[in-house]
Amino acid sequence: MRRKAVSLALALMVLAAPLLAQGGPSAPDGQHVLPAAESAALQAISDTGDPAQDAEIRTHWTMAQTHLSERAPRAALPHLERLVTLSPQTARFRLELARALYLIEEDDRARHHFRFALGGPLNLTEIARVHEYLHAMDRRKPWQGHARIAAVRHSNPFHRSGDSYVDIGGLLLLPLPEVESANGAEIGLGATYLPRLAPDLHARLHVMATGQFFENSALNRGHLRAELGLLALGDHAQQISLGVALQGALDRDGQIMRGIGAYAGARRRVTDRTTLAFRASADQLTYPRASRLNGPRFTTRLEASHVLSPRMLVEAGLRLSHHHTKAAFNRRSQATLTLGTQYAFSGGVQAGLETSLTRTRVAEANPLLPQHGPERSTRLGVTTRLMHRDVTMRGFSPIVILGFETQRSNVPTQAFSNFKLSLGATRNF
Repeated sequence: MRRKAVSLALALMVLAAPLLAQGGPSAPDGQHVLPAAESAALQAISDTGDPAQDAEIRTHWTMAQTHLSERAPRAALPHLERLVTLSPQTARFRLELARALYLIEEDDRARHHFRFALGGPLNLTEIARVHEYLHAMDRRKPWQGHARIAAVRHSNPFHRSGDSYVDIGGLLLLPLPEVESANGAEIGLGATYLPRLAPDLHARLHVMATGQFFENSALNRGHLRAELGLLALGDHAQQISLGVALQGALDRDGQIMRGIGAYAGARRRVTDRTTLAFRASADQLTYPRASRLNGPRFTTRLEASHVLSPRMLVEAGLRLSHHHTKAAFNRRSQATLTLGTQYAFSGGVQAGLETSLTRTRVAEANPLLPQHGPERSTRLGVTTRLMHRDVTMRGFSPIVILGFETQRSNVPTQAFSNFKLSLGATRNF
């Protein structure tokens, strides 16, 4: 009850004085000064039942506001980060941290905290100002960088069957490759360039390269995708995009696949807490070493996210794809349903959980395995993410990812299980 009273007092404190100073929607960078009345109202948070924590909150809040009033957001940053660690459910702390990050142009992190702050008890003025910040971040930078790296261990990176032999047509038994675990690294590097063509229209060039590298180089894989198109921006965080795409995949022995296609997508914030996104793509794929897989692939994806509170986000998605090959026994359709959540605990721990369910259907039976009929497979995946806000190095926080997926199928060679452990780094904390 005391903690609820603290949150209510902070909400009233927010109502007493607008969070953000006045400024145009394209540059909402005014500085907030802590009024004497608000300083007095801050005393309401002192009754949390933990005198040491009460004193720490008051000290960090006072220091943060002093630095912000002196136009020193970098100096305020460690104090605001500590406040969010101590009380992630307090929207006011999230907002002040997001604004400080905006002022030093760390837009990805600022967007992360603005989004969670919208789950709190904000008034209409504050909500409008948050949207102005989000709107400004969409427009002020013509490029964005993307990077991720992680050390990983797979129990079955090739998704091999656990069966030792395969029965071909009931006449011949052949040994299957042995299931082997592997240690390695996963790397992703990319960039998006958005030169402005008109007030709300941008060209869009996006390049993303990903790779998996293992001790056994035979397991190595790489993928490159480039997209060139247009991006239109609008109110309510609306984005509409379309363009063409090129992609390719390779392994140790050379090219596995190449493709050319087109894409279109839309994103919109339907309420202050809820965002919907849709994307469709069509790619003509060519496999130099397996021509039987050549053909178009069509994919559609619908995603929704909702901020329940400043400490909790839920996400859901539906993905449908169809790879149309000339040979019907390679013609594959998939449907994937995902559901996930992110939660911030008091003390700095942040956790995420995602589950996925994939159903695969193949048009006809493989002629080498006719006794099993057309493939019908079901894959279940569960992924957890753990990190701590106070453990950082050069602006990054380590993140541990545990994943498990298992597939059951009427065709024994398509059944597998894989456990994945990943240790990487993130800037979204």
